[in-house]
Amino acid sequence: MKGIILAGGKGTRLRPLTYAIPKPLLPVGGKAVIDYAIANLKTCREIDRIYLGVSHMQEVMENYFAHVDYGMPIELVPTLAWETGGDLKTIVNEKGLHEAVAVAYGDLVAQLDMQKMLDFHRKCGRLATVALFEVPQSDVQRFGIAEVDGDMVKRFVEKPKPGATKSRLANAGYYILEPGALDQLGFEKAKVEERLFPALASQGQLSAYVVKMPYWLDIGTVDAYRKANRMVEGVLAPNSTV
Repeated sequence: MKGIILAGGKGTRLRPLTYAIPKPLLPVGGKAVIDYAIANLKTCREIDRIYLGVSHMQEVMENYFAHVDYGMPIELVPTLAWETGGDLKTIVNEKGLHEAVAVAYGDLVAQLDMQKMLDFHRKCGRLATVALFEVPQSDVQRFGIAEVDGDMVKRFVEKPKPGATKSRLANAGYYILEPGALDQLGFEKAKVEERLFPALASQGQLSAYVVKMPYWLDIGTVDAYRKANRMVEGVLAPNSTV
């Protein structure tokens, strides 16, 4: 099984921090943001290689990974910054993947056991599984929101308008896709959350992995980045690893 990390964003809202440092390499709690995604994927015993989709400051990213040993092959794949769907399809096509993949977003700070998620995914037996966590009502419009019935997503709405849904279960930026789901991705600029997830939900093929994480932090802005550092330093014990 392969892991895929999507890390193609320029981080324009994080400038001037990202003029010289790619967003995924910004330090949070003493480690690069992308290291959290790698650590989460490595909790899955079946993942033997991680592909990292990069479309911005590729040379800087290559230099970073050339000097860090993760105990697992990490291979950079150039992408076109075609949103989550287009970049994911680029990696799948470039590497000729015909197997299930575990996907993570490389600009989030979170803690998730991917082995438990994979076990849940296989038990459900559907084409895809998305990790979900509960957010405050005031944050619903910022996320892709899933309406769930048991272990199945009945409806998925990206950044719903006020009153469009009663659900507060948000996309955590981690999902597992079988080949049958990957085949439904088009080679185009599109978001997984707007094209693939709603389609899979309508087919009854998207499972809901609802999980409580110790923390889930988005570093999309300078203020959010500073808050993430303060929160991680407060949540993590000095010797904790993620």
